[in-house]
Amino acid sequence: MPADNNARMPKVKLCIKEDKGKVALTDFDLPDPGPGQALISTNLTTICGSDIHMIDHIEEVPAGTPMGHEAVGVIEAVGEGVERFKAGDRVVSACVLSCGHCDRCSEGEFSVCSAFAAPMNLLFGAQADAYMVNGAEYSMARIPDGMDDRHALFASDIMSTGFAALERAGVEKGQTVAIFAQGPVGLCATAGAKYYGAETIIAVESIPERVEMAKQLGATHVVDPKGDVVSEIQALSGGSGVDIAVEALGRQETIENCFRVVRMNGTVSSVGVYAENEYIKVPTDGTFIHRKFVTTLCPAGTERLDYLLGLIDSGKVDLTPLFTHTMPLSDIVSAYDMFRNHEDGVLKIAIS
Repeated sequence: MPADNNARMPKVKLCIKEDKGKVALTDFDLPDPGPGQALISTNLTTICGSDIHMIDHIEEVPAGTPMGHEAVGVIEAVGEGVERFKAGDRVVSACVLSCGHCDRCSEGEFSVCSAFAAPMNLLFGAQADAYMVNGAEYSMARIPDGMDDRHALFASDIMSTGFAALERAGVEKGQTVAIFAQGPVGLCATAGAKYYGAETIIAVESIPERVEMAKQLGATHVVDPKGDVVSEIQALSGGSGVDIAVEALGRQETIENCFRVVRMNGTVSSVGVYAENEYIKVPTDGTFIHRKFVTTLCPAGTERLDYLLGLIDSGKVDLTPLFTHTMPLSDIVSAYDMFRNHEDGVLKIAIS
C-alpha cells in the first residue's frame, strides 16, 4: 500500500521469544508512531548471534520480547519531531538507538546514548512485517538509490561492529591482525582489516565454509583453532606477535589466546558476546604487560550508517556473500533452528 504520514499498519506477523530456547511467530497490532518514532514496513531482516544469546542464555530477556534488530524497509509513517525522514523513504535502521542530544551522543558516541539506556537502546521487533524505531531522527539512514537491500542490511549491525573492532584498535596500513572466529561478525572484521589495509590477516577458524569465506573476504592465512594456535600465529607474525588481535566469539579461551598472540603495545579488541560467562579472565603472565584492551558496542547513529553505506556504494566492500540462505518470515522458527545449529553451512539468512 502507498506510504503516507497517516498510515495505519494492519495486524502484523512478529517473531517473539516464546520461552527459553524458543521463538514463535505471532500476530501483533502496531500503533501509530508517537513523538520521535517511525513506523517501517520491513523489506528484509535477518537473525544475529545476539538473538540466539537473548533466546538461549540471557534470562533477563523475558518471554514475549519482540525479536530482531537488523532490518531495512520503507517508512510508512513518522511521528512528531521526525523531520529528517518522511513516508516513502527506504531506510536502514541502526541496531542500537540514539536520541542525538545527550552528552554521549554529543560526543559522537551514539551507540551508548544515555537517553536510551541499555537494554532499551536496542532495536526490538524487526523480525516482523513492520517495526517501530524510537529516536528515528538519529537512528536511521536513507539507502542510496540503486543499492540492493541485501547490501544495505549489513550497515545495521555486523558491518559496523566488525569494522569498529579494527577502528577502535587503531588499525594502520601494513599491520598484522589476527581475528579469532569467523562467524558473521568475525568475517566482517576480516573484511574490515582488508579494507583498512592490514597486510597480514590471520583468521582462526575450522568450519570449512567459514574458512573459504574468510579467504574470500581478505584473510591471508587461516589457522585451525584445534591446533597450537598461539605458536602458529606467533610464527606467522615473525615471532614478534600481531599488532591487533580481535576476539569475535565470546569465549574464555579465545580472549586468553588474543593476549598471548598480541605484541607489547599491541591491542586486543573484543566484540564477542560473553553471555554464557559472568566473568572473563585474562592471563597475568608476560602477555598481559603493556597491551591495550578495548571493547566495542556496535557504533550507531545516522552519520555512521551513512559512512558505511558510502563504503558499500563505492563498491569497495561487498558482504552479500555472507547471505547463504533465503527464507520467508513464515519460516522464522526453522530459520532460528538452522542458525543456532550451524546447519547447511549457514552464515546469514535473508528473511523477507
